[in-house]
Amino acid sequence: MRRTLALSLLLVLTFSASMVMASKLTGVIVGDKCGAKHKAGTEADIACIKSCVAKGAKLALLVGDELYVITNQEKATGHEGHQVVVEGKEDKAAKTITISKIEMPKEKK
Repeated sequence: MRRTLALSLLLVLTFSASMVMASKLTGVIVGDKCGAKHKAGTEADIACIKSCVAKGAKLALLVGDELYVITNQEKATGHEGHQVVVEGKEDKAAKTITISKIEMPKEKK
């Protein structure tokens, strides 16, 4: 009985750990309600993202077709509509990311 319980606990912990992992992602900061509609980063896009956030929407990172809601919103504030490189903990199951570092991509020479 104890052996089965220990094995079950080990499987649960292994599965949980695989769902949350450190990641480095490149994407665009958008609002979670409009998503890809404002990925171009125009002044109108940025204004809309900020307006939606002021009304309760959350900032999110759009990576291709995947949208990750940012858990620590203050890290992304000021980057609305910008393409960024983000390092942090990604939770694939919850579709969230907790940012530890955010920066604009380096320009290619």
